[in-house]
Amino acid sequence: MSNAGKVVKLYAKGAPVGAQDGALVGFLADPTRAGEWLVTREDGGFRMSAKGTEETIASAGTERAPAVVRPDDSPASVWRLQRVDADGTTTITSLVDLKDGMYVIDQNGLALGRDLFEDRSLLPKRVFVRTDDRDPQWRIEVLA
Repeated sequence: MSNAGKVVKLYAKGAPVGAQDGALVGFLADPTRAGEWLVTREDGGFRMSAKGTEETIASAGTERAPAVVRPDDSPASVWRLQRVDADGTTTITSLVDLKDGMYVIDQNGLALGRDLFEDRSLLPKRVFVRTDDRDPQWRIEVLA
């Protein structure tokens, strides 16, 4: 496969992730609402765009805040992917190395993830930049 991009599904704490009203959320009750994401290589990391759109996962700043999904081609939408396996963590530098598995997604050392403590409802759960989760691992499923 070329370095043009890979289509993936993202899972935070086991919930498939998609966009809702400009926010990145995990869908616990309705996984069919989850999105497919196009991952492309950018200087310093990877950009994740909602498939078929120009909307990318972006950070609103360096403070703890909900991640947003909006058109953005700035460094605020470039993320580092670190694969987590039995040997530890490995920073991914090429789309060739992006495979199904567990990852940490961060930007400037600020991890992306769901909250450590959430309400117990089945409502969509927001994803935060600078999450308070101490082990914010994501499952990435490569589709194409």
